[in-house]
Amino acid sequence: MLVIQRGAYLTFVILIFGCAHFANAQSIRVMSYNIHHGADKDEVNTLQEMGEFIKNSNVDLVGLQEVDSLCNRSGKIDQMRVLADITGMFYAFQRHFAYDEGSYGSRFPIASQLNVQITSIKNGEKKSLALLSTVVSLPDGMEVKFATVHFALDQSTRLIQARETLSILESNLPVILTGDFNAEPNTEEMDLLSSGFNMTDATQGRRTFPAENPSKKIDYIWLGKSCQTQNLNFQIPLNATYSDHLPLVVSLTLDCRE
Repeated sequence: MLVIQRGAYLTFVILIFGCAHFANAQSIRVMSYNIHHGADKDEVNTLQEMGEFIKNSNVDLVGLQEVDSLCNRSGKIDQMRVLADITGMFYAFQRHFAYDEGSYGSRFPIASQLNVQITSIKNGEKKSLALLSTVVSLPDGMEVKFATVHFALDQSTRLIQARETLSILESNLPVILTGDFNAEPNTEEMDLLSSGFNMTDATQGRRTFPAENPSKKIDYIWLGKSCQTQNLNFQIPLNATYSDHLPLVVSLTLDCRE
């Protein structure tokens, strides 16, 4: 998973700690994208194309999942550094779990970083995965909590992960959560997340998986309940078949209150 933030171009206004609300709502553009370790569905390396696509999308915040760091399968490439070089965005790293003599992890720009382990159950054994969050400090001192996560394939584990996510991301700051949740709308786990977050794209028709002829909506961008939105505009670029998922892009006017 990767969270990256555009540098000098990130100018939206967000909640100031200690104030009831800020006076001017501001526009922001957010992307969630499972990049499938920098390869398309046929395992052809498309990392360069992904980077160019992200750069040309003019997004302010990006949550990426399935990002390799120095793994054999992706040529021992530090994918976070490559993407940062292409896009001109800030980044940082936290390992998700060991994989293929490397790490399968996350990089993102931060004022402060929190890597919390959420439950993963595989073959009956309880393990853990990373839920990565960061407090993004804007140039004028305003802050927002931005997070990304990748939920499990089985529903029983996703229900545990949804409860943990709600607890971990409880905050006085505005919260934006991105990720591959491996669940479609109106499932029990997505309804559970809806108790603490608003789904920015509640339309089931906006499908993101698989990349070619998508039939499922499993990628989401959520906002904390303190945030109200206007002028929502959704985009799923159907020609961006660089991964086995399509990216989800949301442009909105954000107004957050304590």
